[in-house]
Amino acid sequence: MEREYRPLSNEFQVTADANAVRRARDRIVAVAAGWGVPLAPEARGDLRLCASEVVTNALEHGGGECRVTVRWTGRQLLVEVADRSRRTPLVLCPADDVSSGRGLALVQALADSWGWEPNDRGKVVRFAFAAEPAQAPPQTRPLDRSCAPLVARSS
Repeated sequence: MEREYRPLSNEFQVTADANAVRRARDRIVAVAAGWGVPLAPEARGDLRLCASEVVTNALEHGGGECRVTVRWTGRQLLVEVADRSRRTPLVLCPADDVSSGRGLALVQALADSWGWEPNDRGKVVRFAFAAEPAQAPPQTRPLDRSCAPLVARSS
């Protein structure tokens, strides 16, 4: 009998304070690790950075609070951040001497996919990381059938 897979989900509210982004980022990463999401070490680092950028934007531009939803579908880890701003998120290319404005460009470069959509309260920005492919089984040599057949000895 095949086992039915049920997607996992974790939702939480974030309110702006000095440690809000760090706590949200750490929770997203901990939830993924707790579910055993198979992400390569590099992807885990990218997840941390994308989570920081999107939550920071939501708190800064969305009224000081946001709702984070983390979902594991069995194939990808999806992070959604909902805020109260109706402003379109923009991928900017700021000059080198500007200290901000690179967040969504980083998300676009690092995540496997990202996007946004308006909703009745503001908008939702999402990004996803695909699961690391399963390790290929070790290579085995094919059975050598060219050897001599086993012959029973008569006594």
